[in-house]
Amino acid sequence: MRIEALCTGDELLTGVTTDTNSTWFQERLLQHGEQVARTTVVGDVREEILEALRALSARADVVLVSGGLGPTADDLTAEVAAEAAGARLVLHPAALEALETRFAVRGLTVTENNIKQVMVPEGAEVVLNPAGSAPMFVLRLGKAVLYFVPGVPREYRALVETAVLPRIDALRAERGETGFRALRLLKTVFLPESHLDARVRPLLPTHPHVTFGFRTHFPENHLKLMAEGRTEGEAREALEAADAAARPLLGDHLFGVDHQTMAGVVGQQLLARGETLALAESCTGGRIGDMLTESPGASAYFLGSAVSYADHLKETWVGVAHATLVASGAVSEAVAREMARGARAAAGSTWALSVTGIAGPDGGSAEKPVGTVFIGLDGPDGAEVRAHRFHGDREQVRAASAYAALDWLRLRTRGRHR
Repeated sequence: MRIEALCTGDELLTGVTTDTNSTWFQERLLQHGEQVARTTVVGDVREEILEALRALSARADVVLVSGGLGPTADDLTAEVAAEAAGARLVLHPAALEALETRFAVRGLTVTENNIKQVMVPEGAEVVLNPAGSAPMFVLRLGKAVLYFVPGVPREYRALVETAVLPRIDALRAERGETGFRALRLLKTVFLPESHLDARVRPLLPTHPHVTFGFRTHFPENHLKLMAEGRTEGEAREALEAADAAARPLLGDHLFGVDHQTMAGVVGQQLLARGETLALAESCTGGRIGDMLTESPGASAYFLGSAVSYADHLKETWVGVAHATLVASGAVSEAVAREMARGARAAAGSTWALSVTGIAGPDGGSAEKPVGTVFIGLDGPDGAEVRAHRFHGDREQVRAASAYAALDWLRLRTRGRHR
C-alpha cells in the first residue's frame, strides 16, 4: 500500500515553522507495518494545493493532508479539496455544535471566520476534533483515500492516533496486506556519523531483511534499523537480531533507544538509585536544567540550577572564591570545581554538575580559544573537572557542553541501583 503525506503552509516552506508532524507520523506508521513513501510540502497557494491533491490521489492509496483548516484567509485546504472532488462546501452541524461548546467553555464567542473551520466538502466523512476547532474529514479522490487534519501538532497527533491509523489498519486488512515493518532507533552521542556507519557496515550482509539508516541531531547520531517481514513476528525477529549485533559495536556512545532522551536516561538512573542532582551553569545558560525538566516527574531527582553567568553571581550563588576568579579566570578548571562543590553544598544533592566556558563567537584567546569548556562533577567521591575543546558555532558549543555534562553523569551512575 502506497502512503503519502501532503503538508500545506507557507511557514513550512520558509522555515519559520519546523515540520515535526511528518517525522512523528512516519514513526507511528512504521509501528503499524507501513511507511510513508513520499512527503510533499506546498505553500498556501490554491493552484499548488490543487495540483498536489490531484497528483497524489492519482498515485497513492492513502494520503494524509495536514494544515490549512484554520479560520484565516490563507487557510485554503477545505475549499481546494472540495474543488478537487467536484463538491460544494457545506456546514457540518455536529462540528459547529462542538465548536460552539468549545468556545463557550473558554468564554469566547464564535466569530464569522470560525464558521469556516466547520465547512467541509459535501459527502465527506467527518471526525470531530478532540483537541481543537476544525474537524478531520475523509474524501475518496482518484484511487486514494485522503485524510485531512489540522497542522497544529497537538490536534494533528490526536486525530492521527485515534482516527487515521485505525482506518489505515482496517484498510490493510481489507486489502489483505501481509508485509510488516518494524523500526528501532539506537541513539549515540559524540560518535560522528561516518564512524557510526563504519562500525555497523560489516553487519549489512548478515542482516538482509534490515535496512541500516542514519539520522543526525547534533550532538546525537542515530542508527535507524528498519526490518521487514511477511508477518509482524518475522519483522520483529529480524529487528531484534540486528539490534543485538549492533549494540556492542556502539559501546558507551549508545545512550538511548527510540524516544528516550539523554536527560531522561540520566533522570531514570538517578531515580533508580534514589539520588539527586543540582546544577551550576554559566555558558550553557540553563540549558541542562531545561533538558532535565522536559521529563515529567523530574522533581524527584532534580533539585535546581544556578545560572551564574556573571562572575559576582558565581561568588554569591555557588560560593566560588573571589581569589579563584582573579587568579584563574571564570573559564578555568578551578572555577568549574568550586561551582560544582558550591552547588552541591547549597542544594544538599548527591551530585552536582557545573559548566563554564567560551561559547563564542567572541571572547576567545590564544590560551583559551572559543569552544574551551570546563565541566565539573561533584559527588560522593569528591569533585572532578574535565576540560573540553568543542568546535562549531555558539549553538553547537552550548549543545555539546550540555550533552557532555549529562553524559559524564550517565556513565558515572550507570549500573548501580539502590
